[in-house]
Amino acid sequence: MVFHWRKRILRFVILLIGISILCFILTALSSIDPVTYIIRRGNLSPTPEVIEQVSEELGLDKPLPVRYLTWITGALHGDFGESVFTRNAVSEDLATYFPATLRLLLLTLAEIIVFSLLLGVLCAAKQNKLTDHIMRGISLLGICLPSFWLGFLLLIAFAVEIPIFSVTPAPGIKGLILPSITLAFPVICSTVRLFRASLLEEMHRDYVRFARASGMSTRQIIWRKAFRNALPPVVTLFCQYVSYLIAGSAVVEKVFSIKGVGNYLMNCIMAADSNAIGACMLIIATLYLLAELGGEILNHFLCPWRKEESDVT
Repeated sequence: MVFHWRKRILRFVILLIGISILCFILTALSSIDPVTYIIRRGNLSPTPEVIEQVSEELGLDKPLPVRYLTWITGALHGDFGESVFTRNAVSEDLATYFPATLRLLLLTLAEIIVFSLLLGVLCAAKQNKLTDHIMRGISLLGICLPSFWLGFLLLIAFAVEIPIFSVTPAPGIKGLILPSITLAFPVICSTVRLFRASLLEEMHRDYVRFARASGMSTRQIIWRKAFRNALPPVVTLFCQYVSYLIAGSAVVEKVFSIKGVGNYLMNCIMAADSNAIGACMLIIATLYLLAELGGEILNHFLCPWRKEESDVT
């Protein structure tokens, strides 16, 4: 077991280094030139002398390996450089915008956990009945819905036609209800289908047959026996969706005018802000790797016998 976790940590470090290199290369070799953006913003003439001066100020005249080492060293100390879009330090911008995204993410994750588990159990308990067919149809539709389109539909329905919420972001949790539903709904639909399948698979195990022979009802078997054993695939998918929600919040925050990291990233992409784009990409990728590692640790504590079975196999 110690060897297994050492190997997982080593894999995490290697992937993190590879992702940092990939993030830097994607921003450094992009066709969008931040030098041109700065010159246009300053109403300067793009003469060779001006272009050379701006390139030197941004450190773009140095070789790529030197630029990468400078960038990753600063990133390890929390210094991602200066934002071309806001003219502030990228770390200060992230500290300003991240709390709004964090509140939205926590509410979204809470909705995903509650509704995915309850609806998954309901579908498994009502297998092939009307409730199950309706939920399967809704989940299939929800997976296909684009987030931005769903967000506009919710705004039109509950902010324009039925003015329960406001079009502009309201303070407090009320202003996060529609955005969180927009983010959570497609994920809930995917997770419900997976949890239903996982529960039904567990319901055909030998220990379930023994429980039925002992006189336990279907509800008791699901909650006391099958529920915990069916969680690992859902936990894995859920942890993978954590970073997806941060990246997906870019479109949702734009639709609902929320000043979060996603909205900030979209503005930085339009402004060719390579420092901010690289920082956001690195943070999102790091969170994905951390969530994946956390999911594996959680699965080990939920069902440690699954690891033993895989080792035997």
